[in-house]
Amino acid sequence: MLLSIRSQDYAPSQRVEEFQSVIATITKVDFSPDDKSSFDSETSIGVLPNLILGYGLHSASTAVRTERHAADTDDNVMFHIPLSGSCSIEQRGGERAELRSGLVYADPGEVPGVIQFHGEPSEGFYVSVPRAQLTSATSGLNDMLRGTAALTPQWRLFFNYARSLHREIAELGPDEAAQCANHVQDLALIALGASREAAEIAAGRGVRAARLKAIKRDIEANLTAHDLSSEQISKRHGISARYLRSLFEAEGTSFGDFVAERRLALAYRLLSDPRNGGASISSIAMQVGFGDLSWFNIRFRRVYSMAPKDVRALARLR
Repeated sequence: MLLSIRSQDYAPSQRVEEFQSVIATITKVDFSPDDKSSFDSETSIGVLPNLILGYGLHSASTAVRTERHAADTDDNVMFHIPLSGSCSIEQRGGERAELRSGLVYADPGEVPGVIQFHGEPSEGFYVSVPRAQLTSATSGLNDMLRGTAALTPQWRLFFNYARSLHREIAELGPDEAAQCANHVQDLALIALGASREAAEIAAGRGVRAARLKAIKRDIEANLTAHDLSSEQISKRHGISARYLRSLFEAEGTSFGDFVAERRLALAYRLLSDPRNGGASISSIAMQVGFGDLSWFNIRFRRVYSMAPKDVRALARLR
């Protein structure tokens, strides 16, 4: 899903207030322009499983992640890559950092902070990755949190791939988008200096995905069946359930997690479709294969960093 939020799309008399309300709901920051009369802002957000991509262009303004916003944020790390203009960011536990083209900043999403866009305008790109996906590069990540690093060739590969994905996301199918999201995570691991072994595992993930193609196709065809199981799938493919599980484990996931993510992706599409506005969230959860609404809500928020009701609300704004 790609969502565009532009201040110019709102009536001049209420432009700032309406923009502030939408931005606070989606990005969990309080946005304040330096000059309301000349305020101009544009944000484009792409949401994929375990990955959020964003582009922003802002006139002089300030964005504040309050204690309340931070408490409502999942355990993600957002990488800020300035494109033009300049801005500064300061978070609890860190020093004020001046961001400019050629740098990347690692922002722990659960930490309150303030970003000041100095105008000109300021243009930047953002990539948010769950911290759990970066565990094999914990040392490099901890060294970088709340600070900047030079945009090395490894970071440029990460940034260029992520930005290309952001441009093309609307043209990709669910499987392609999920695979591309994995590639972005792999490039982040390499840029953060993951161990050689972890980097090699990440680099080879595409090969293992090809071996699983037939099994994943079978899962997709039977995704909403409540009795879908690894035993059932492995029997149809003439392999042991243990071997099937090992194939998914080699990709850093599990059979159950893969099925849950695919069901969540289907639920996301249904919630984003205005034609399903009359269906309750619980009925959609049941329709895609979840038997426990509470577990569905927890998993959905963990993957998409927003609640199902927020996705439905965003769909109504489009």
